[in-house]
Amino acid sequence: MNAPWPLLPGSYRLGSMNSPIALAVLGRARFHLPPEHYCILGSLRSANLGIEKIIANVVSNPRIRFLIVCGREEGHLPGDALIALARNGVDKDMRIIGTRAQLPFLSDLTPEAVARFREQVEVIDLVNPKESDGAIDWQDPPFDPGLSRQRELEENVARCERSDPGPYGGRPLRVVLPEPLMRPKDMGMALKDQVDRLSNLMLRMPSEKLSTRAEDILVSSEFQILIDPVDGIVMQVPSLAFYAKMKAYLTGQ
Repeated sequence: MNAPWPLLPGSYRLGSMNSPIALAVLGRARFHLPPEHYCILGSLRSANLGIEKIIANVVSNPRIRFLIVCGREEGHLPGDALIALARNGVDKDMRIIGTRAQLPFLSDLTPEAVARFREQVEVIDLVNPKESDGAIDWQDPPFDPGLSRQRELEENVARCERSDPGPYGGRPLRVVLPEPLMRPKDMGMALKDQVDRLSNLMLRMPSEKLSTRAEDILVSSEFQILIDPVDGIVMQVPSLAFYAKMKAYLTGQ
């Protein structure tokens, strides 16, 4: 590849550029794997913006042919969303089909990028356990998944290496996403604040609730800033496109 890779920053570490394997580790699980056995290993914490980053980095590197999803489910089921995406794809609104995750919209991707991702890589589901209590305490220490989970991962890595089909035949696909203006932790808190705010709109008096259909006013696409005319507030969001989908979903529009 001539362009720098990975395309997007994130919580990951790089291994061998000759490896066909990418790993998405859920939450705070910590697996031990020599770097020659993976191309990129990163954490996944959201069922929307986090998956968009994974897809952007995978389709821009044809050498990656396997994506192993491992760890235990946390938060709002990002592992379930990623596995469902591989199996079912997205609908016309770019919502992942058949997932239990909350707000599984890939609003800043194109259908072509999703189709390329699903064609390029085999997604391997090693998520265990698959249920979540719906909460993440960022102060909690990383957890050791245990010897059996570690061995399961190593066995699947070995299988992928044995069955490596070689680089994907298509050219690298460059995906442009909004420039990240927040750390992943801050991004998650910002989205939670907006979900809470939009949910509160639904609890207002009926006459006031009618105003929730008012259009947001874009202030800056570069800095992802808009004005909500309902509350009269200026806010910065991680993604304008995703915020629009989230607002429509939560307000029933």
